[in-house]
Amino acid sequence: MGISSLLPEKKKTATQEDLEILAERASELHRESTVIDGHAGTLFDIVHNLRDFGEESDTGHVDLPRLKRGGVHCVFLSAFITDRLWPIRGVRAGLEYADAFNRLAETRGIRAVKSSGDIEEAKSAGEIAVLLSFEGGEFLEGSLEALRMFYRLGLRMLTLTWNDRNLLADGAAVSKSRGGLTPLGLEVVREAGRLGIIVDVSHISEAGFWDLAEMGELPIVASHSNCHRLLAHPRNLTDDQLKAVAATGGVVGISFNPEYLVVPGEEATMSKVADHICHAVEVAGEEYVAIGSDFDSFSEKGPQPLCDISKMPLLTEELLRRGMPGKTITGILGGNWLRVLRAVIG
Repeated sequence: MGISSLLPEKKKTATQEDLEILAERASELHRESTVIDGHAGTLFDIVHNLRDFGEESDTGHVDLPRLKRGGVHCVFLSAFITDRLWPIRGVRAGLEYADAFNRLAETRGIRAVKSSGDIEEAKSAGEIAVLLSFEGGEFLEGSLEALRMFYRLGLRMLTLTWNDRNLLADGAAVSKSRGGLTPLGLEVVREAGRLGIIVDVSHISEAGFWDLAEMGELPIVASHSNCHRLLAHPRNLTDDQLKAVAATGGVVGISFNPEYLVVPGEEATMSKVADHICHAVEVAGEEYVAIGSDFDSFSEKGPQPLCDISKMPLLTEELLRRGMPGKTITGILGGNWLRVLRAVIG
């Protein structure tokens, strides 16, 4: 028997014990929560056959194995038009994305979200729920008929613009023009509400944002936007905008994209993500803040150590460490998204 085995174990410090208790509580809280990521760009890689969603990849941030390891139950898969020469082939591109989404949803262990109940059913069955989202009105080519068709194919969230101008509204990159929602954009928003499609204001111009907020007809969401007070980026929301989203009963999904967290050259960290979450909770209220990682929409690693979707439990632990109540964290992880989904898509 070695000498070391005869020696008493080194007594853990109170700090070590506290950290272990915290980690255990965070793990339990994460398991008890329904975890939803409201924005990921993964569908682009699937459509272009860049990787297999069912296998863990060395590239990107989201795939089936990493979703399961991260305790994530639902992810919104966002279609993105790379060719902005609208309206040349928007509907065709939308069909390609919808086809890829539906083929993916036929895969064992994956379930398409058509109503909010699909998420809880998927969770109970040990499946991953996926929701189809379009990022940009270009997919519609100005057609309400296309919107209705895409709804039948599974579309449940529409981000009206990317950063540019389209037929529905101006994007954030052209806010200086003070252009907002167009008459067609207004028609699309109202038809989306009638159908049960969530309207997303991320990327829209400030004037367009206020046009939507002042309609007061349905909850609006900012699926992947951060806090302008913490980083003055045109894609981030002012405190007044955060409050306005809350006033509609919507949610703000905090993004992990380094561009919306830190100035160029500064390292993005999970602590910065938590800062934006805490500020949004303080301004908008705990019921109106959620997660919209923006994973697979940027090429670099995520904010360390939150480098991909598998590391989501670390964010739960960080929020708990900051003293955030468990009920608030559960809402941010997915409960607040569920409330909006029930209200809009049924």
